[in-house]
Amino acid sequence: MKTIKKIRKMKKSIVGLLSLAIIFTSCAQNNHNTTNAKETTKAVEVVKPEHAKISDKQLQENVAKTMQDDFVIKETQSVKEAMNILNETGDVIKKIAENKPKVAKEKLAKLIGELEILMTRDPEVMLVPVSVAYQVNDAVIDIPAARKITGLAKKAFDDGYYQVAKDLMNNLSSEMIVKTSYLPLATYPDAMKLSAALLEDKKNEEAAAVLIQALNTMVVQQDIIPLPVLRAEEFIKLGAAAMAEDKADKKAVAQLYLDNADYQLQLAEALGYGKKDEEYKELYDAIKDLKKAITDDKESKGKFEKLSEKIKAFKERLFFKKDSVK
Repeated sequence: MKTIKKIRKMKKSIVGLLSLAIIFTSCAQNNHNTTNAKETTKAVEVVKPEHAKISDKQLQENVAKTMQDDFVIKETQSVKEAMNILNETGDVIKKIAENKPKVAKEKLAKLIGELEILMTRDPEVMLVPVSVAYQVNDAVIDIPAARKITGLAKKAFDDGYYQVAKDLMNNLSSEMIVKTSYLPLATYPDAMKLSAALLEDKKNEEAAAVLIQALNTMVVQQDIIPLPVLRAEEFIKLGAAAMAEDKADKKAVAQLYLDNADYQLQLAEALGYGKKDEEYKELYDAIKDLKKAITDDKESKGKFEKLSEKIKAFKERLFFKKDSVK
């Protein structure tokens, strides 16, 4: 009973502190025009910069477009050939259902040969991408609130309240989850050979079942990419575009985009995505250097390009797992 009371007391305390965190967050958002974001994660207090000159809806669409480009399914000649083999496998199942085992065996033998030649020629086709799905988990949170929740979660964990800590940590998700489904073509030759052997033994239903199971087997690769990093990437692109325009306020607009990029990267780090990664510091320094170049009327195009390359490499190194499924 004492333990239950302690847990209840702990939960009430956390709810109260979270309420204060929410109030503090609200106040910070209402006063976000008062100052620019700090340029170091070591700062005790970080306030959101002035809102960039882009709507949240448009920013969201830009992020989605970038992700679609990153995860586009490329229909190479090998993929086309693989999909044709899979379609013909469906025809084999149909022939078995029509009680034409001889035709089905002949077709299987042909497909096995084609498939083995294809995989020898292009090993990457052993996993054929067929679809990409996107899911967004976005906590509406700022850096002070993220730090508050992180502190509460750490205390709950240290005190042994693991489920409370888990519930708190769930509030720190701001990410896009990309799920790519692959057909494991490498398993098909064995399945086809087994199906052919079953047909030879006049086990037509079992032969068809083996092929159906192979066609229905998927390998799902999941990539989790922090939304703040994706937004920072977009803000950098927008800053470069602003500087390329012939407008009187282009420097101020570009600086504002860079302020927002800097803040989003600090938010990603505060949420624990790549925590304390040295490359975060490199990105902060690159943004600072770029802002100074803009202020001093020095060349900025090349610096924008290098920064864009750096954040793209950072994103892919830490958060993409695409290479692991090839």
